[in-house]
Amino acid sequence: MHQSSNTYAKERIDIKKLKTGWIALGFLILLITGFYVYEFPLKSYIAQQNLYELLEGKEGIAEEDIQIQKIRKNYKSARSGYVIYFTVRESPLDYCYDYSFKVDDWIMGYVSEGTIYSSDKIIFREE
Repeated sequence: MHQSSNTYAKERIDIKKLKTGWIALGFLILLITGFYVYEFPLKSYIAQQNLYELLEGKEGIAEEDIQIQKIRKNYKSARSGYVIYFTVRESPLDYCYDYSFKVDDWIMGYVSEGTIYSSDKIIFREE
């Protein structure tokens, strides 16, 4: 009788360890998923909204006049931000703006024949 209760105690300890392991794994998965959602879709959305605010406030360009081509996380820069490639209605150029979350600012430019040129304003056809 003493031996069977000892076996039962070992099984309880093993089940407890197994539950603890699953809880730790679940917490780790939740943590990684939360980081991923914050770092990629959420920050990308924030950068996009900041672009709309910047262009509306600085240039008077409405959100519907901006066509975003792609948004990419900038791994090459120490600025830790996102690069947004976009076009503006009535502008012949493609634009590339780099938003930094660390310093909350933009590096602005336009793309011509694969080269990025610095520019702090949107150039329209009539200019």
